[in-house]
Amino acid sequence: MTGLLLSNLSLYAQQQVVADYLGRFDGQLAPVMINRQKQWLHLSGAVLVDKLENQGYFKTIIAVKHNAYGAISNSGKIIAPFKYDEVSLADEKDDTDSSKNYCFVITRLNGKYGAADTLGNEICPPVYTQVEPMTPHVLKMKKDGRWGWIDIKTGKVLQAPIYEDAGKSYVRNYTIEITKAGKVGLAAEDGTIIVPAEYESFNYLSSNNTYFGFTSKGKSGVMDHDGRIVVPAVYDKCSPGPGNDLFAVTQNGKTGIVDAHGQTLLPLQYSEASLMGIVMKVGKGGKYGVVNAAGKEIIPPLYSDIKAVNAEGREVYDAPVVMAPGGKGIPVLAIPLVFLVSKGTATGVFDTGGKQLLPFAYSRITPFLRENTLCLEVEQQGKTGLLGIDGKIIVPPVYDGLVNGYNSGFSYLDDLAGEDKKNYQAFLKEERLGLFNTATGKEILPAKYSWIQWQNNQLLFLRNGDTTSLADATGKIIRGGKQYGFFTAVDTNRIVETRYNNDGTTTCTLSDIAGNILYSSNRWEFKEDRVTRLLMPESSKRRNAQFSDGLLKVWGSYSSSRSNLFLDTNGKEVVFDDYSFVGDFWNGLALAGKDISPNQALYGIINRNKEVIYPITADDINTLENLLLVKKGDLKGLITREGKVLLPVEYSEISSLYGAPFFKIGRNRKYGITDTLGRMILPVEFDDISYREDNKLFEVTREGKKGIAGINGKMIIPAIYDEMEINQGYERNIFPLLVKQGEWYFYLDAQGKPFPYKSKKKKGYDD
Repeated sequence: MTGLLLSNLSLYAQQQVVADYLGRFDGQLAPVMINRQKQWLHLSGAVLVDKLENQGYFKTIIAVKHNAYGAISNSGKIIAPFKYDEVSLADEKDDTDSSKNYCFVITRLNGKYGAADTLGNEICPPVYTQVEPMTPHVLKMKKDGRWGWIDIKTGKVLQAPIYEDAGKSYVRNYTIEITKAGKVGLAAEDGTIIVPAEYESFNYLSSNNTYFGFTSKGKSGVMDHDGRIVVPAVYDKCSPGPGNDLFAVTQNGKTGIVDAHGQTLLPLQYSEASLMGIVMKVGKGGKYGVVNAAGKEIIPPLYSDIKAVNAEGREVYDAPVVMAPGGKGIPVLAIPLVFLVSKGTATGVFDTGGKQLLPFAYSRITPFLRENTLCLEVEQQGKTGLLGIDGKIIVPPVYDGLVNGYNSGFSYLDDLAGEDKKNYQAFLKEERLGLFNTATGKEILPAKYSWIQWQNNQLLFLRNGDTTSLADATGKIIRGGKQYGFFTAVDTNRIVETRYNNDGTTTCTLSDIAGNILYSSNRWEFKEDRVTRLLMPESSKRRNAQFSDGLLKVWGSYSSSRSNLFLDTNGKEVVFDDYSFVGDFWNGLALAGKDISPNQALYGIINRNKEVIYPITADDINTLENLLLVKKGDLKGLITREGKVLLPVEYSEISSLYGAPFFKIGRNRKYGITDTLGRMILPVEFDDISYREDNKLFEVTREGKKGIAGINGKMIIPAIYDEMEINQGYERNIFPLLVKQGEWYFYLDAQGKPFPYKSKKKKGYDD
């Protein structure tokens, strides 16, 4: 039985082979022992080998059998029979461009080399002294000391071995560099000569595969895609220019710009030249300028430094524009929006046409991305301001710094500022925070605060040490300056003031913008973060306590028995008399509770009109994902935040599955699966269920037997096996499975079909 080979066609018709032991799969292979010989079974179930030698990107395997080498495809087809002295993989996988992928095997027999593809076709017999991959479409072979190449798909010899060397060219796509009599040329993959072997070298010039450089008699020039000379070889160096049809040429240490017609656009005058995306930074005598993509000098080399900045506020560094295969247009990262130009210790700004937008009046200019719009943070005489790229002043340079977001010293938070937040910019002065209205060009809050936070689009909360206040959107202080007090905007025109009295008591007051007191109580325990968020969507749970549906929850006003008290927008008390507890309203609904004994309350959901939406019958209601988990005694159910029943309260367990749109449900120690709409996927009849996110499969156990189910609820592997071990490889595939039924171990593929091997023993650690 040793060395048994099975074809795919006859696999399941074969009589079962009794093995000494079977081991679980770990990737492509599983260890097995047959007639006391340790072997490895391929995951197709069709091939046994003695030793794994190598595995490639496309799961092609090189293995050894009877001391001979062969190769197996992912499907289990023997693509190189086990008769060779050596077999090696030649494969490449490009995750961004599949056209660059290839895979074949190189064979060696009696000192000669050949090749086969992954379908088992012989590309070339082992008659060559060397075979190597060259491009995704051709391999190269050596015979009698000379190189040629062969089509990988058809095995056709495209070029007989006549060259001293042949290799992939990097100056033109799908092109081969050939060497003859010590000179190099270029050939197409079909063998057609593009450039005769008469040159010393070639070099990359154009990302769009249109031009390349060449060297002849020690001088450099440029050829077009078809090998025609467009710039004669009279220069010391040819490099990529600021445009795909432009080239930087250097002679005697000086660089100029020529076009694809050989016409000189800029004479040999620069001592330095480097790309900044689609433009070129040029230098002369230690000074710098800019040449654009048309080969025009838009900024003369008169400045001490120049930086290009794109629309995202990032600096465009010295790099050519590289296009992805099939890409359209030029990447934004490569396109400058403005140039930051230094002149001694001063910096100015130029646009992409070379027009000066800002004078050399600033000691520092840095990109400042504000609401996805590029601005410029400038420093003048030690003070900071903000300008648009057109030079227009947004914030005058009179401050110590600009602030966005939260930090330990001072914070400006504008999450709730609404659409107009783009019109405001926080600034620093002497370590204090102020606010500038960029639409009006006026400072609306002086620099005296450590914290500025928009509580809605009309009102701002301010803190200065222990003192707090409230301002409107114009910066007018409408409350505050009182020590140890606290203000919260609970609507755009309603404010709650928490005042700490000298006698140790606290008074909470609701008032309108004008200061008219609408409600006041020293028993109201208002806190801005005290709110029932059960019915709120996740996106709104960071909100402070607010009026919702015209009501504001009053906490602790009289006693716990009055936790059903609200205020309307006029300060009038609204009491839900039928309930002992009503939570904050959201979308017209609120959690409501009734006391049924001194130690027990029941909960449900009511609407603003006191109508019951979900009956007041639950012992508890909590969130589960974006839904609500209802508990009655030991049983659970699932409802939406609107009170719609998805699962009735009849399950002992309802839990979410991490990273999956399913719930695991349990009843009487049996489990099932539903989707997030409450639809049954697997019935509640399994001892256990676990979900495999990578495979989108469920592992199930029923009456002690194991199986596999799909996410549609269909059983792929019936739950009839005493043991089940999945493939432990790094790939997502869990098949083949090693299962046990009765006294026998055997393998199952993804369709549940058995492999023709069985054993009464599973491989142990000592085997």
